Amino acid sequence: MDFKQIEAFINVAKFKSFSKAATSSFLSQPAISSHISSLEKDLKIQLFDRTSKEVSLTPAGESFLNYAIDILNTRDKAVRTLSTFNDNIEGNLYLSASTTPCNTLVPGLLQHFHTAYPNVHFNVSEMSSGQIIDNIIKFDSELGIVGNMVNDEKIDCFRLMEDELVVISPVSFKLPEVLSLKDLLKHDFIMREKNSATRKTFEDMLHRKDVDLSNLKVPYEVNSLDTMLQFVKAGLGVSVVSSKVCRDYVSCGLMRESRIKNLPMTRNIYLVTSSKRTLTPTAKAFFNMCRDKYKFEV
Repeated sequence: MDFKQIEAFINVAKFKSFSKAATSSFLSQPAISSHISSLEKDLKIQLFDRTSKEVSLTPAGESFLNYAIDILNTRDKAVRTLSTFNDNIEGNLYLSASTTPCNTLVPGLLQHFHTAYPNVHFNVSEMSSGQIIDNIIKFDSELGIVGNMVNDEKIDCFRLMEDELVVISPVSFKLPEVLSLKDLLKHDFIMREKNSATRKTFEDMLHRKDVDLSNLKVPYEVNSLDTMLQFVKAGLGVSVVSSKVCRDYVSCGLMRESRIKNLPMTRNIYLVTSSKRTLTPTAKAFFNMCRDKYKFEV
């Protein structure tokens, strides 16, 4: 059963004539007859009583007519909806972001996007970079923002911006603005969970400096940025965060910010999507906004 057969059936029922149905649909009478015969064969039932004067619906044909009209109306509605699908920027935008971009980058992006598309509702999840990648691959998220490059054929990764990492410490520690790596490693560290992109970036930098990570003193491991900042402020140890994250605390004199001598700590922030999935119009609009703002190539 196909749309041409259904259209032929409705026209024959309407005009009660194969020839008139053929004329109205710009087809030959044999073509209309063939469509009706094929439809009756597919449905295994007779739809019309044929006489020399006119064609009339059988009881089964009467019953099928309403369904046939509904089928064509549904088809037409689907075609109209899809014709404007790419222009409908509304509904929900699901965005996953790791801690640093979620607390620094995302608010400004959403404010800009909301101004352009006020009918969009935002559902933002803060999670580790590893969780974000898993969700993207499983199609549980369309868009993610993470703090490390992803080398996976299932993921498309686009650089947004550079981010500087700094050492933060309690005011009472009186650490200088620039300190040696040797002096830094004397202190207790407050670290994020192992899936944290910030932690991985810092540990990779230490590894390149031939630092044995097993000698790193990490008595405190937390899964919350705010908890980590409060621990540092309370004097429990030092940590490494994005310079954007600690800016307010440092400017208010609640903690100190330092850099490591001869060890620039920078990493990139990336927008990630699935390479196997077509974005919804709303997610595509957000992607395009990021592309226009950060000038990355697709």
